[in-house]
Amino acid sequence: MGQRVWVTVAVALTVGFGTGLYAGPYFVSSSETDGNSFDLSSLPDELRQKHRDPDYLLSEIKNYELMKEALARLEAEQSSQESLVLPEGMTSVPLGQLYLPDDEVHWPEDVSGDVGAALDAAKNGWVILNYWASWCAPCVHELPEMGEAAPLYAERGVTLIAVNTDPTLTDSRESIRALFSDRNVYNLEPLIAEGEGLESLLAASGQSKSKLGLPTNIVFAPGGIPYAMFQGGDTKATEVWTAPETLEFLEIIVRAD
Repeated sequence: MGQRVWVTVAVALTVGFGTGLYAGPYFVSSSETDGNSFDLSSLPDELRQKHRDPDYLLSEIKNYELMKEALARLEAEQSSQESLVLPEGMTSVPLGQLYLPDDEVHWPEDVSGDVGAALDAAKNGWVILNYWASWCAPCVHELPEMGEAAPLYAERGVTLIAVNTDPTLTDSRESIRALFSDRNVYNLEPLIAEGEGLESLLAASGQSKSKLGLPTNIVFAPGGIPYAMFQGGDTKATEVWTAPETLEFLEIIVRAD
């Protein structure tokens, strides 16, 4: 791992917000900090270098109030969402709070290329579709464990698909391949949505280029039927995607189908 870069909450919250985007309120933290800083070492080198530029930090801090408003709206939207009823005996799932999808959430249609092929191949079974970008610290943080989880899910009849949905065009096929190699992400294809495919994927999650919260995850039942949505679990937890409780939850919903 490269040199650790610590920034205040004000800066960490505004990564990507200058273009109208924001990452969800899940950040990599550490006991080494004072509680008001976050470790952005999981970000690509280029973005870590930007956080050493005083002008860049100043521009991010200026966006802080706008970011707080955006997160407040996001939390308000989440509080109004109906929670998924968990299987009997389960009070929570490490993946995070599970919600029933809004009516506008649907299976992505008319997606071509590698992403479309992956979706088509998985549609007849259970699918977890993950939206991420390299500027989203919690997204990058969880990728290695997601790679570990993919074969475990496959054994249980669930396909895990992670798609880079960065509308800023900061990410590319080459950059995400390099990120996967650098972060030791295995068992996941380095998929990136582009052009109309990106628009289709965002619309399927009820989002758009100007209103995008990451990470976003959609659980689909066989046939591409939306089952649940979640943003993510506790980044301080050692196991989220591979936690025994997560695997048990998936086993139960697949058996009940």
